[in-house]
Parts: sequence; C-alpha cells; structure tokens
Amino acid sequence: MPQLVIGNTTAEYSGVPARHLAPKAIHKQHAVSTLTAWLLNDGDIFLSSRPLTDAFRTYLTATLGLDPETITFVTPQHPATKTGFLDSAQLLDPALAEQLRHRITHPEAWTVVPYIHDRAVAQLGDHLGLADTANPPFFAQGGSDAFNSKFYFRIWATGLGVPIAPGRSSSTPTMTISAVHDLLTRTGSVIVKQDNAASGRGNLLVTTDAQTPGIGVATTCHVPAGADEDTLRGLLTPHLGTDRAETVTEAYYPHSRVLYSEVAIGEPPAAPAVLNWGDMRMEPTWNGFAVPAADLPGQVRDLMLDWSTAMGRYLQTTGYRGYLNCDSILTPDGQILFNEVNARVGGCTHMHFAAQRVLGPDYLNRYTLLTRNDLHVTSFEKLAWAISRDPDLDGTNGSGVLLLVDDVPYTGTVQYLAYGPTPQAAAQAEKRLTETATTC
Repeated sequence: MPQLVIGNTTAEYSGVPARHLAPKAIHKQHAVSTLTAWLLNDGDIFLSSRPLTDAFRTYLTATLGLDPETITFVTPQHPATKTGFLDSAQLLDPALAEQLRHRITHPEAWTVVPYIHDRAVAQLGDHLGLADTANPPFFAQGGSDAFNSKFYFRIWATGLGVPIAPGRSSSTPTMTISAVHDLLTRTGSVIVKQDNAASGRGNLLVTTDAQTPGIGVATTCHVPAGADEDTLRGLLTPHLGTDRAETVTEAYYPHSRVLYSEVAIGEPPAAPAVLNWGDMRMEPTWNGFAVPAADLPGQVRDLMLDWSTAMGRYLQTTGYRGYLNCDSILTPDGQILFNEVNARVGGCTHMHFAAQRVLGPDYLNRYTLLTRNDLHVTSFEKLAWAISRDPDLDGTNGSGVLLLVDDVPYTGTVQYLAYGPTPQAAAQAEKRLTETATTC
C-alpha cells in the first residue's frame, strides 16, 4: 500500500508561535520535517516543509535500497504562510491538494503517514479521497489534540491507574502557584509544564535546592524552603505571567533516570506492539537516545512496557491509529512514573525504521544504538564518504554509523545513529565518529 508521508512538524505543536522562534529554531523545525523520510518505500510520496538536500537524498535512497525515480518528493513552492511550515494553512491550500491529486490516482489504495495526524491532515485526506481505514474519522474530530495534551494525559492516565507523579492541572497562575506550594513539600522541587509545549520549551523548575539539576526544563527558579503562597507569587509571576493558560504542575524527582518507549497502534484485533525503548539522553534537555536501556532491572523494564502497552490499548479503543511515545522516569527509590505521552511520530520513530531496515527487525536483541541530534560538521558529503571508507564505521567490523538528518546548510549539524554489538562497542563507534567529524 503506497504511503503519503507528511513531515508536518510545525510551531503549532511546539508551544511557541512561529513568529517568536529564532532563526536557528525555525531551521530545526524544518529539519524535523525531514525525519519521516526514513519511513519511505518505493512508490511513496514525501511531503516536507523543506526539501531534502541532494546529498542526503542520495545517501538515504542508497542506504535503504530505494529507487529514487519511483518516489515523489514534494515541497510547496509558494508557501501559504510566511514560515513555510506544513501548518493548517499550507496543508489546506487548494493548490497543494491539486498537486497531490495528480499523483494519487487510486486513493482507496493509499495510506497517510503524517508526523502528527491533526485535523488539517484529516481534511487533506478527505480532499484526496483516502479511505477511512487510512484516514480514520477520529482524527477529523481533533483526537490528536486530546492525546498530545499534558492536561488530558493526567485525566485519562489517572483513570487507568497509570503510575504518574503527584500533581495537578491548572488553568490560571493562581491555581498553579497554589499547586506549587502544596507539592514542594514532597521532594523540595516542582516542575510546571506548559500544556502543548515540546522539547522542554516553557517548562519551569521550582526548587528549594540550588544544586538541583534542571533536566528537561527551560528555566529554573530557586525559592526559599517553607515559602508561603504570597512569596511564591512574587517569585513565580514573572515566569508564569497573569494570563489564563493550561499548565501541569508535578512533583519533580531529581537524579531520576529518564526513559522512553514507543508503541505502534494498528487496527484491531491486532494488539498494540512495543517497537523500541531506552534511555533519553538529557543534556539537559533531550538530545538523543541510548537503545535499549542498559542495565535496567527486568522488573522495571517489564512494568514500563506493560503500562506503555496498556495505554496503547486505551488509545486504540478510542479510534487512535499510529505511534505512541511514552516518557517516564525511574526515580532514585525505584519507582516508574510516566510524565506524558505523544500520540504522533516521535524522535525515535525514524531511528527505529532506519535500524530495522539496515540492521534487521531484531536489532534490539543484537545491538546497542546511540543517537545524538547535533554533531557539528562542515560537509555532509565528506562525512558520509569518510564513514564509507572506515571499516569501524561502515558496519564491516560489526559497528557503524548512520546519518539520519542533514542540516549542514542551515545549522552546520547532522543527526546520527551509532551502533555496536555491545554498549561499549556503540560508544566506541560514536567516539570514532566525533573524531572523524572534526576533519569534515
């Protein structure tokens, strides 16, 4: 079944309006738009907000053994919005629908694989005549909005009995400050999260201990132990503002291990299936993965994956189809607590498909993977060439590297995946790659 693959990652889902993003952040958003290229097969259409570089397109198709002549790469030439993102205005531009309609001659045979299956994608699918199995009505009703909300996550996760951190959802700064006051007594630290922000944007750590590391947060505010609500209001109002906004306030557990798991949710009766899982590399916000998580106790792993699958079953019963990425922590006292889920393609989805197709479907049992989002280089072509000439990087000796994203023309960086048969071998491949990159 041919796929319409859409890289519609935009500022609409980052918690920051596009007009407020710095140029580098805009480039990064466009780079994420290209991640789903690793899901392509021959005969597919790839719609992205920015074209793949010629060097990366050649690398990708050669690595995956694809025939580039059979794949249609589409990037809107006349953006409907100044940002050029594949936001709702762009996706619902009649000119884009017409361009795609000429290439989708038998729409009932196609499926759609977006970064996030939002209402705009659902409406585009209707305009193209895609079948309900490919474009479920659930998404036209805003289903993805609900399951990508931190606010709603606490509601349904609590109902299911999912282990989550003590906390509250708030709609006003006054409620948030009250929640911070009450929750500080648990660990001495509290995290305030904006409802729809991504990658730590807008997250505020409130702590009584100046030595507490702020992992996964954008800003840290130190407050005195035992501070009353009036004191907290004076300290936190500059960070929270005075406008109504949905926030989630939770007890923060310093020195926790940050984990993730990804679940694929298809049509019943097929059960949701765990695709991959591991550590999130927090530096201090997410900058890659270590897969699978090394030395994780078996009972902890099983509990994390059992709950991930249970949440997948719940979403499946509502009509959701696609990928579910679950973020959790292992606290110093051994608790697994889930922070949030993202009902969309995650930062690991393209990694999974790349590893599965290059290393084999059982890669989790045979390799350790290490990814990082930002490796500075001056030339993608030179780095790819150097990797292909090095038996310790091209897979000849059992370890190697894949280049997942080419953002060199815009930010001077690439995203990579280093792999090896052991954690030590993967780390050695990563080290060798970083040394090689200094000459490229």
